[in-house]
Amino acid sequence: TRISLKVGVTGLLGGCAISALILAYASTAKSPLIQAVTLLVSMGLLFYSSHPLGHYLVARILGVGVDYFFLGSSDFKKLEMEPLRTIGKMIPTIGTKLNRSRLGSLAPRWRRFVFGAGVIFSNFLIGVQSAYALVAGFSSPAVLLSAAFVVGTLASEVVLSTKVGDISKMRRQVP
Repeated sequence: TRISLKVGVTGLLGGCAISALILAYASTAKSPLIQAVTLLVSMGLLFYSSHPLGHYLVARILGVGVDYFFLGSSDFKKLEMEPLRTIGKMIPTIGTKLNRSRLGSLAPRWRRFVFGAGVIFSNFLIGVQSAYALVAGFSSPAVLLSAAFVVGTLASEVVLSTKVGDISKMRRQVP
């Protein structure tokens, strides 16, 4: 399903803003359980929203046109591991359709950066959220779960994205 750039950017920035509001609420929660759950929801929303924005922003900075955003299934559907392939087919993801001709005119190292920008932005931002939770004095369960979320996300990038996702696309760019 195609999503116009205006609607896509607005929605993704809105997701990041809502994530910040949820994080602010989490910092005021008295219950460690509520604090942990709201922090994880905030992190998940930020990860989901910032990933396509990372591709979009870096592409635009490097002069690569972005044709549109789209709603589709995860690249995990291409994995050989059956449970993950099924999950990849069921979980929707927001993709960024880059202008192929302009992308192809970039040097390989810059194409790598465009492909890797989503991974870099989203993981960096949830890492910042987890660090904020630690520094701001969130409950131990919230801090531990947020750290586990960051480590789990990084691990999935290393194990899965190197096979079928953005890191795989980065590696395929010939120097």
